[in-house]
Amino acid sequence: MIKKSKIAILGLVVLVCVGLFSSTLFAQNKQEYSMNKALCAHYVKLSREMVESDNLPLAKVYAQKAIQANNWEKAAWANYDDIAQRLADNGELEDFDTFIEQSQEAAAPSAGDGGSKFEGC
Repeated sequence: MIKKSKIAILGLVVLVCVGLFSSTLFAQNKQEYSMNKALCAHYVKLSREMVESDNLPLAKVYAQKAIQANNWEKAAWANYDDIAQRLADNGELEDFDTFIEQSQEAAAPSAGDGGSKFEGC
């Protein structure tokens, strides 16, 4: 009877230790997420300030950093979309169709190569 109660007490201690350990890990992950969310908000704020001062290239850099800090934040994506649209309206974005055509031409083997050269990844 004494052995069963010792095993029960030992099992309870182990469960309490595991519970404390897992709650500590959860708190650390939550704090890390909050820091990323705060950093994201900071970069969005900087990006909006650059938009107001009409420095769109720097605003785009800050918007990208905001997305990297927290890629789940809708405000960061909306900010990035707004800046990309403004850049496109100003004609400052590359023509993606031309870029794709140039990429395909560069990737095609030339007649002089004979197909003997391969580029690595």
